[in-house]
Amino acid sequence: MTTQHSEKNTMEACDMVDIKINRDVLILGAGALGLETASRIAAQGLRVSVIGRKTACARESGCTDAMLDSGDVTIMQDVTLYDVAGVTGDFRVTLARGPEKTEARFGAVVVAPSHARTPLNAAYGLTLNDRVLSESAFGELISREGGLDNLTRSGDDQDTVVAFLLGFGQEGDTVSTGRILESALAVQNKDNCRAYIYAGNVKVGAKGLERLFTAGRHAGVVCFKPDTIPLVEQDGPRVRISVTDPVLRTAVELEPDYVVVEEGMVVGEENLKNAALLRIDTDIDGFLPSNNVHRFPVRSNRKGIFVVSGPGDAANAALGIQELLGKGTVTVPADQAKVDEDRCVICLTCYRSCPHGAIFWENGAAVISPAACQGCGICAGECPMDAIQIGGFSDDILRAEVEKAVVKDQDSPSIVAFCCKNSAHGAGEAASLFGHALPSGFRMIKVPCAGKVDVEFIMKAFVDGADGVMVAACHEGNCKAERGNIYAKWRVNEIRKRLESMGLDKESLEFVTVASNMAGAFAAKVNAFAEKLR
Repeated sequence: MTTQHSEKNTMEACDMVDIKINRDVLILGAGALGLETASRIAAQGLRVSVIGRKTACARESGCTDAMLDSGDVTIMQDVTLYDVAGVTGDFRVTLARGPEKTEARFGAVVVAPSHARTPLNAAYGLTLNDRVLSESAFGELISREGGLDNLTRSGDDQDTVVAFLLGFGQEGDTVSTGRILESALAVQNKDNCRAYIYAGNVKVGAKGLERLFTAGRHAGVVCFKPDTIPLVEQDGPRVRISVTDPVLRTAVELEPDYVVVEEGMVVGEENLKNAALLRIDTDIDGFLPSNNVHRFPVRSNRKGIFVVSGPGDAANAALGIQELLGKGTVTVPADQAKVDEDRCVICLTCYRSCPHGAIFWENGAAVISPAACQGCGICAGECPMDAIQIGGFSDDILRAEVEKAVVKDQDSPSIVAFCCKNSAHGAGEAASLFGHALPSGFRMIKVPCAGKVDVEFIMKAFVDGADGVMVAACHEGNCKAERGNIYAKWRVNEIRKRLESMGLDKESLEFVTVASNMAGAFAAKVNAFAEKLR
């Protein structure tokens, strides 16, 4: 059900539409983080279904028996995700329990991935034994009955020495860092025990880690931070660690009673499967979420699908879901993306290229969900039939913008720059505002994403008399539409080949990347391009 009304924006008056959406939420993962997210969402008056097996640590999640008894939170422990269809506000999910399949509908989905951990002893040339332990094995040892008294030293009354190796097998794993800092502090606070940490670039960018590191130093934990990996020699149960202290500038050797090795995360097969079914992006190593600055802290490339993976994420996801589902409707521009059914031949180009999973098809034509669409225009740029128009950036509007942008100036070449509104356009406006010199023949055309700039508009600029054309996009990995900058670069490279085959100067077309806060760099790139055209 939809209702329409009008609203002014900076571009023009446009019709807005209210779309009714489902308010139920599905959470994939019944660990502590998944159940904490469930409890926060349920407290906002939404119904939550959780699939996955509860873990021991889930007891502290805040998901109470009262919530479970009321039906606000339903946990299905023997159920897996089988298939996903639909879009934001109406995800049509198939769940499997053995051979049995059931279908359900949800307005939003939260992924709470769990990851296995593996010891990184090979990075240090070590073999695990009862004195060389992974961080998990060491944690289990001191959590047994007797606690730290389980750290034994045979043959004398000297202190028990525990050495922790961190940050050379990997960098930036705050989970591993936190566990090792906690263990080292516990060891140091135990009578007749001493803790040493050999660390690379210690990352303390998670809640409480800076405090924990400082507490360890104050308690007497010795921390070496060499520039290179320590020399570690193993002879059966004996291990010798040698390092050149950068402060003392001397070699320091230690033969600890125990060596504790950091662990790294391993991507779970279930997480990869769920990411593929949900059509959400992972990072380069296959972990969720993707490392796109526009997605932090909990959003994915698909509106309505959230990822919680660390401290604070449960609260952020609950806020995002309340914003999306709280009213039971979403209000979006009615013309955000429109398909001309007479032109559409269902080639599926738009479906494959949409980074937001907003396109499906019915009745012989593609359909773009206004609730899921984020208006990037990549589909319109890729459509071979020109069957898709983007509100505020239609083909007619962009053609008119190109005609206005081509100006003749005796002192400057005419340059038309198609600038992404999320990055380069802001940089260009800032360059002008801050007084950076720009060529007098330079004009910008704002586009929703560089991926919207297709061959027609670039060639029209040349036909209308432009001396040079620039396509300015986000840096790779920072595109709000995930891959719009990549599509734009492909098109520019293809057109440069065409120009060269026609005997024209391919250097008159340039692709650049720039962030919105890089006013000076933007001006420098434009001026360098103008000099090349003179």
